[in-house]
Amino acid sequence: MDVQGSEPPRPRLQTAWVVLGIALVLLAYALAPVLLLVFAGLIVAVGLDGVAAGVVRHTPVPRWLALLATAAVLIGAIAAFVVVLVPQLVGQFGQMADTVESIVRAALARIARSGVTPEVLNDAATPQDLAGVAGTVMGHVARWGMTTLGALASVVVVVVIAGFAVADPALYRRGVLRMLPARMRPPVDDALSSVARALRWWFLSQLVSMLLLGVTVSAGLWLIGIELWLGLAVLTALLTFVPYLGPLIASVPILAVAFADGVETGLMVTAFYLTVQIVEGDIVVPWIQHKVVRLAPVVAIAAQVLFGLLLGAPGFILAAPLTVVGMVLVQKLWIEGVLRDTP
Repeated sequence: MDVQGSEPPRPRLQTAWVVLGIALVLLAYALAPVLLLVFAGLIVAVGLDGVAAGVVRHTPVPRWLALLATAAVLIGAIAAFVVVLVPQLVGQFGQMADTVESIVRAALARIARSGVTPEVLNDAATPQDLAGVAGTVMGHVARWGMTTLGALASVVVVVVIAGFAVADPALYRRGVLRMLPARMRPPVDDALSSVARALRWWFLSQLVSMLLLGVTVSAGLWLIGIELWLGLAVLTALLTFVPYLGPLIASVPILAVAFADGVETGLMVTAFYLTVQIVEGDIVVPWIQHKVVRLAPVVAIAAQVLFGLLLGAPGFILAAPLTVVGMVLVQKLWIEGVLRDTP
């Protein structure tokens, strides 16, 4: 009897799994825009569910009523923001654009006075060039309009996904688990619980960090005397959602506007912004994120660059929560599940 001939074709089976894994990765990459919208909706749903769970824990209110109250507070805050602050923000963003334009014009005037490229600057104002510039501007305006409509549609999709997901999260979890073999369901269910818990605390900690930084920056810029304090503070708060690189990007318009008011003002704002970032990064954020999988700076920045290159702006924005999910899954399914190395 040939024992070797009776062995199962294991290499062929392993090859099939490898091919299936590669196919799934390619499919996920092709569907990345849709999957990122779904992921963003799940993040919002997990955050809302966390707030509602906190209300249920400390009050006799049922979950559905806690969700309605949370949604009502959130919608009311957004409505108040739109009614009260958006008109001021539109005006301040317009002034910010004018300030940046004046800085560019001053730089071009210095170049012209230096005599480096006077012929180029003088010859650039032909009618044909002006027509080309006008066409380019109109093309940019059209693209910005389509981008704005696409962003609004994406926001609507995220809100709808979050609403359905937070209404009955167990329904979707059961659907995912039923597609797996029975022996894999308990560890995957435990991993999903850990992912939901990590995303919940990460989302809530980011909101608190954004609020604290926005309030601190607005108060500091107002006290220093920066006229565009509100717009710059809101921009900083929004960019803080992206760890590490977000505040760095937000510093560019802040310092540009500050130094446009004078060197002394610029130095004051630079010292203030650095102090705020040091306190926020070394004291506030670690205290807020003590229940979260804290990302090392190198890991977070590398993930932002990688996801940004592969998936564009949505990947850059969602790089941190995607990395949190990946780290939790590796910890639960590989380190604890396969290697049996429990923390």
